[in-house]
Amino acid sequence: MRSSRAAVLTVVAVFSFATVLPAQAGTRTHYFELINRAHDRLVALAIAPAGSDRFQPEPLGEAIDGGGDSATIEWAGEQCVYDLRFTFGNGRAVVYSDIDVCRNRSLRIQPLRRGRAAADGVAVDASPATADAAPNP
Repeated sequence: MRSSRAAVLTVVAVFSFATVLPAQAGTRTHYFELINRAHDRLVALAIAPAGSDRFQPEPLGEAIDGGGDSATIEWAGEQCVYDLRFTFGNGRAVVYSDIDVCRNRSLRIQPLRRGRAAADGVAVDASPATADAAPNP
């Protein structure tokens, strides 16, 4: 009798937990390594859902020096694909579009190309990103 009561409680607990999961499954924490291969210091980061232009500043902690310095950032989000806007110490900025942070674990920020700045001062180029694939489980 006691073991059947425990089994019923276990089944009820599992189903209760399963009904709570979908409500919380939308937001997940993303950990992503940024490798600054540009020549200038990276001083600011803003993140937006891909194609939305709704950039929100994301703290870097400290500036990431150019030439290969790196840092791991963390943020909560509902989707996997984002646009990342990086601002450098010299005032220039670049947007890396459509970065899949679920399939990739890092991003190498390439040196800025001259003459690529848009009218609003943001250089937009979806191709310079070099994302490293996440290891297969």
